[in-house]
Amino acid sequence: MTKVTVAIEGDIDEVIATLRGMAGRGSVEPPAAAITPPTDTSSELPGATESEATVEPATEAIPQPEAPVWNASYVHTFWRNLSDTARQAMVRVSRSPNQTQKRAQLMHTLQLSQRELSGSLSSQGHSLNRLKRRRGDVNLPRPLTYDKANDAYVLDSSFANALKEIGLS
Repeated sequence: MTKVTVAIEGDIDEVIATLRGMAGRGSVEPPAAAITPPTDTSSELPGATESEATVEPATEAIPQPEAPVWNASYVHTFWRNLSDTARQAMVRVSRSPNQTQKRAQLMHTLQLSQRELSGSLSSQGHSLNRLKRRRGDVNLPRPLTYDKANDAYVLDSSFANALKEIGLS
């Protein structure tokens, strides 16, 4: 059995007209009494007669949702599902100036080949997916990314700050 929940808000006349329209008993348009034209005359052209005046509808800025950033809670959940080598790499990069470290230097420090380093960092994707499932589809940026142009790994600044907050860096 299908269940549908509908919420209709507005003037009582508008609600009744909408319900009638949904039931197929009339138009969905609210009655004429419920429609009031805008009375803003601030955008009238100077010297124009009333019939020539144009009224622009008011436009409100729609707030854009903020991009999610890493916080201590997200990092804690994410951290549990990382490989040990990925954790070590992130800690090393977090201690570097500007949270950036050359790939060759990171490979040398961790004593890993390029393939081993890349393979261990793939656990980031798995951990991000688990975090999304557990925390309700948060779309966080990848914490450690590879910058091809500079041949370096870069740690997301909000992730680095959260690491410091919980004492992991």
